[in-house]
Amino acid sequence: AENGGACWSVALDSTCFHPQGGGQPADIGFIASKGGDAFAVSMVKKDQGGVVWHDGMAKPSFKLGSLVDCVVDDACRIKNARVHSAGHLIDVAMSRCGCTLKPTKGYHFTPGAYVEYDGKLDAAEREALVPKLQRAMDELIAQSIVTQVHTVDAQQLDSLCPPSALPEKKELWGQGCVRVVCVGGLGCPCGG
Repeated sequence: AENGGACWSVALDSTCFHPQGGGQPADIGFIASKGGDAFAVSMVKKDQGGVVWHDGMAKPSFKLGSLVDCVVDDACRIKNARVHSAGHLIDVAMSRCGCTLKPTKGYHFTPGAYVEYDGKLDAAEREALVPKLQRAMDELIAQSIVTQVHTVDAQQLDSLCPPSALPEKKELWGQGCVRVVCVGGLGCPCGG
């Protein structure tokens, strides 16, 4: 545990808490040890070295090497997961509507969640797209389409993702492993 001034940060050897990232909020909950007070987790972040830090206001009662239980707030996790999945569903619906704009960013915080696309539609195209998009979303939800998560080498992204979901220049796809979420068979690189 480290004291960061206004809060305490705890790193564990493993965790079930989802850190904030990929446009998705962090999990909240608590970490508890036998006989100690629960450490309320209000923020989870992954640093550049890959260490996941659990932040809270009170000094943790457990010590280095203690066995602890991590308890994630289920209602918060489910809400965050649903809002995040909705962003991927919008991508599939946009594709089914024939819209070729490239998805560039998802923001899955509420209120105010959105997905950004690269390109422009004039006012008439936007007005025509909205009801089509709503119909496509309703159909996809009624179909209970399958969602799968894969991890692939960045240079193999085109094996799961359509060209509209990827930068045109392959050198911009990155290096190493990339998480890909496939909703209804349409893959999209995903940081969250």
